[in-house]
Amino acid sequence: MATIGDFDPLNSIVPATKIEVTVSCRNLLDMDTFSKSDPVVVLYVQGLGTKEWREFGRTEVIDNTLNPDFVRKFVLDFFFEEKQNLRFDVYNVDTRSSNLSKHVSTL
Repeated sequence: MATIGDFDPLNSIVPATKIEVTVSCRNLLDMDTFSKSDPVVVLYVQGLGTKEWREFGRTEVIDNTLNPDFVRKFVLDFFFEEKQNLRFDVYNVDTRSSNLSKHVSTL
């Protein structure tokens, strides 16, 4: 098969680049009784060609704020001309458990 320069169309991959996603929230609901919410953001990515969501990562928990600016950044591969679904869920952390079912209040 002929190639053009160093480009082989039969063995090429989709062009991708790394992107860095920074997360902040404004005016979250106050879900705590004696203090403000303690938010954490969980990033989910949807598999290509599937409906399944999988957890990609979490921010740190910031105590007692309704307007968090998270320090942790998510570094993702961005594939040009491909639809990539991301979902950001915000939880109020009431325990130090990493199990999300223990944090029933979603902000």
